[in-house]
Amino acid sequence: MKNNILIIDDDAEVRSLISDVLSDEGYTTYPVSNETEAFSNLKKQEFDLIFLDLWIGEDESAGLKILDKIKMQYAEIPVVIISGHGTIDVAVSAIQNGAFDFIEKPFVIDRLLLTANQAIEINRLRKENLKLKNNRMDLDVIGVGKSQFAINLKTTLDKASQTNSRVFIETYPGMGTENVVFYIHRRSSRKDYPFVHFNCSSDAKDKIEAELFGKDKTSGYLEKANFGTLFLENVTELSQDCQRYLLQYIQEGRIYIENRGNVYVDARIICSHNANFDLSDFNQDLFYRLNIINIKVPELKNRREDILPLVDYYLKNSDSFFGLKSKPFTDECRAILQTYEWPGNVYQIKSIVENSLINALEDVYITKKDLPAELTTSTRDKFESLDISKLIALPLRDAREAFEIDYLNAQIERFSGNISKTAEFVGMERSALHRKLKSLKLKHSDEK
Repeated sequence: MKNNILIIDDDAEVRSLISDVLSDEGYTTYPVSNETEAFSNLKKQEFDLIFLDLWIGEDESAGLKILDKIKMQYAEIPVVIISGHGTIDVAVSAIQNGAFDFIEKPFVIDRLLLTANQAIEINRLRKENLKLKNNRMDLDVIGVGKSQFAINLKTTLDKASQTNSRVFIETYPGMGTENVVFYIHRRSSRKDYPFVHFNCSSDAKDKIEAELFGKDKTSGYLEKANFGTLFLENVTELSQDCQRYLLQYIQEGRIYIENRGNVYVDARIICSHNANFDLSDFNQDLFYRLNIINIKVPELKNRREDILPLVDYYLKNSDSFFGLKSKPFTDECRAILQTYEWPGNVYQIKSIVENSLINALEDVYITKKDLPAELTTSTRDKFESLDISKLIALPLRDAREAFEIDYLNAQIERFSGNISKTAEFVGMERSALHRKLKSLKLKHSDEK
């Protein structure tokens, strides 16, 4: 999609020059000579950037008056001031009143293009940030659950938000790590500046260096995050060269871009690392500088007490997330959900809740038939030993013992080894359950 740029200048030669340069780079330009034409265009067309001359007609402060009106009605559009030598002080004042930047006449073409590119990109990122805030981005899911991890998570993230320290998150696929990172950004002193997400595991490995650090006139993701937060997902998949450049930035606060020289950037770095992968090949110097605040996010199968609260969270908010009316899972379904391994973690829960609601559109409850096949197949395999056909050949005493072993093993796993919760569910006193487990020689990890 082409970006629209409004050019306000009463000098036809200047308008033509700026328009020609920007048009050659693929921008769509709208050159006008006065305030009336400018606001007529603003009413009819959406603009991504405005170039505004300070001195229009005989009034050397006309540009400032137009800037004030633009900021009142179209505050989201970045405005770049065009300033002659005699109005530099006024241009600086304009920036204090909301202008993005100023360019001094006569123009340096590269400077003009670089400013246009930066202004449009930063504005795009700000729009994305606003969209993330308005759409919640699942941020309320932070801390949902009854595990010790879920209980402590918000406190940990709030502490991280109060600093500018780098954060290293060890996590697993499907955890929604970007929600965790955006939660930190939104509560930090950088919240009004860009939040930039870059996935280091891109298939286009040969382009990652240029995309992250920039090339020639093009700003990289690091520069786009200036004054804000850069989230490097899967940071350990960066090439050795990229790791060295990132280390240099952390040490010196700058990056070197060919044809532009040293570019100084102030971006907070937050990284994630897939805990399934080995860290031994990662630059250890870089790791120690990234790993100031360490957050470990365990898989759902290792904190089963969070599964049903997460299911209920997405059910409760089903209208917002999926545009579907909420309805409850049957007890049988909830037991299946709680015992499933959830290899896709939180995102898989969200997906399966949506899928189940769609399958149960005509029903009052979500029943077993509405669950995706992978859940019911997994449960059938796990509890196949409870099949009556296997028990019917045994004497009553042996069959009862075999059933109790399989049943209690399943329930203990369901409640993550929590004996108190298992006892409550199966209807036994805690001490009686302990004795039963001992008599059946069942091993378990006791409640912590």
